[in-house]
Amino acid sequence: MKDDPRVLIVESHDVLRVMLFTVLRHQPLGVDTAISGPEALEKVLSCDYALIIVDMDLPDGEALEFLNSFHDERPQATSFVLLVRDPKNDKPVDPELASAILNKPLELDTLGELVRECALVVPAPEDPLPCPPSESTVRTQMARAPYLSN
Repeated sequence: MKDDPRVLIVESHDVLRVMLFTVLRHQPLGVDTAISGPEALEKVLSCDYALIIVDMDLPDGEALEFLNSFHDERPQATSFVLLVRDPKNDKPVDPELASAILNKPLELDTLGELVRECALVVPAPEDPLPCPPSESTVRTQMARAPYLSN
C-alpha cells in the first residue's frame, strides 16, 4: 500500500466523511481525510495526492479558500481535484482550481470506481513529497495487530 496512489477526502460532516473513507479504503488507494480547509491544506503541503475530493459546502467558504491556497502553494501538483456540490449551488468555480465537478447526491459504488480510476491515471510527481502513512494503512495495520495481553 506504500506506493498506492493517495486520495484526500475533505468533508466536514462526520457521517459522510466516514462513509466515503470506508468505501475508498477498500480500493487500491491510500486514503486520508480532513474536516476543514485548513486541515486539508496542511495535508497537501506535506503529501502528494493523486486525487483530492472537496465538499464545496464546507462552512464559511473554506472549500474555495482551500482551493485557492492549494493552487497558490502547490502550482506544480499533479492532483486531480474533484469538487462535490449541491446542484442548487450554481456559483462558478475557476476552471484552474478544479478538474471536475459532481453534483450531490452521489452513488457510492460509482464514486468508488470513479475515484480509483482517476487516481490510477494521475501521473506521479517527479519529485514526490515524503508522505506519512495514510489513515487507511494505519487503520489496516491496527486491525491486523494482535491483541496484547498482560
